[in-house]
Amino acid sequence: MAWIRMIDSADAEGELLEVYQGMATRPMPSAYRPPHGGAAGIQRAHSLDASLMRLAFAATGTMHQGDALTWAERELIAAVAARTSQCLY
Repeated sequence: MAWIRMIDSADAEGELLEVYQGMATRPMPSAYRPPHGGAAGIQRAHSLDASLMRLAFAATGTMHQGDALTWAERELIAAVAARTSQCLY
């Protein structure tokens, strides 16, 4: 099984800490909030490159703005796109 080194928000410093703090203020359904209260796994998986993490989640955050689609509809589109591109995540 693959393993990715991750930096948790509690251990973050500098730019990574700023990114985590910004992401913590973003709206997110409760189902995606980890019970431990830290950053979600998908966020931590990007933690080795704070600049890329900021860009990647800025893009997804932009796609989740507005109310034209519900969160569930957006997730369904993401799932279909992932399946179509054979993404296993």
